[in-house]
Amino acid sequence: AALMITATGVVYAVRGEVRTVASFRELAVAGALGDAGVLLAARELAATPRQEGRLQQYETHFEQSTVGVRVVPLTGLVDLNAAAEPLLTDLIAVAGGMDRNQAAPLAQRIIDWRDADEQPHPQGAEDAAYAAAGSPFRTRGGPFESPEDLLQVLGIDFDLYARLRPLVTVHFRGAGRVDPAAAPLPVLRVLASGNEQIAVDYANAREASGALADTTRFPAAYVARAQTPRYLVEAAVQLSNGARLVTRKVLDIAAAGDGLPWQTLWAERVVEPAPEE
Repeated sequence: AALMITATGVVYAVRGEVRTVASFRELAVAGALGDAGVLLAARELAATPRQEGRLQQYETHFEQSTVGVRVVPLTGLVDLNAAAEPLLTDLIAVAGGMDRNQAAPLAQRIIDWRDADEQPHPQGAEDAAYAAAGSPFRTRGGPFESPEDLLQVLGIDFDLYARLRPLVTVHFRGAGRVDPAAAPLPVLRVLASGNEQIAVDYANAREASGALADTTRFPAAYVARAQTPRYLVEAAVQLSNGARLVTRKVLDIAAAGDGLPWQTLWAERVVEPAPEE
C-alpha cells in the first residue's frame, strides 16, 4: 500500500511536470511566432514607407501557424504628452468607464504631472498634494517616458491604467490630436465622446472609403490628419487554453541604426484572454 501511494504520487508529480514543460514550450513557440509576425510587418512597413497612415489588421501565416497582426500608426493613439484636457477627460471617462466629473480632475492631474510649473490646475495636483496624500511619487515636470508612468499620477490605480493603456502612446509627441484614419475602434469611441454609433459609422466608412471617410462628426479639436514613421505593431498567437500571447513593439521605421531598417522603441509580451466576438 505504501509503495502504491508513493508510485501514485510520483505519477502525479511527473504528469504535473510534463504539463508545465508543455506549457512553457507552447509559450516559447507562440513568442517566437509573435516575433516573426512583428518582423514581417516591419519589413513591409520599411519597404513601403509612404503609406496612407491607416490602421491595418490582417492574418499572416508562418511555419504552418496563423498570426493575427495589427499595425497602428501612433497618430491613431492618444498622446499622453500633448493631448489637451478635454480629450484626456473623454479618454478617462469613455475608456476608463468613469463619470466625467471624476474624469476631469484626473485629466488635469495628468497635465500637472507633465508640465514644468508648480501651479496646479483647479482640480489638479502638484507635489504638495502628493505629499499630503501620502503618495511616494511626485510630478515629473517633464514628458511621460512610458505609459506605465500613469501609475504615478495621483488617483490613477492599476485597473484604470489597464483600461487606458491600449489607447495611449508616449512616443509620438505630435500636436495632441488623433488621426481617425489610424485609430482603433476604442479610440474612435473616445473621439466620439462615447457615442458608439458615431464610432461604428466612421469605422465602416473608413473601411469603404479609406482616408476620405467623413470625420466631421468628431470634435474638430480632437482630430487631424497626420503622418508618422512610428507604429505600434501587435502580433497575437492563439494558445490551447483559448488565451492569446500578444507581442507588441513600437517601431520607428525612419530611425535606422547599425545597418538596421528600423528601431525598436518599446516592447512587451503579455498573455490576454481571447477577444470577444
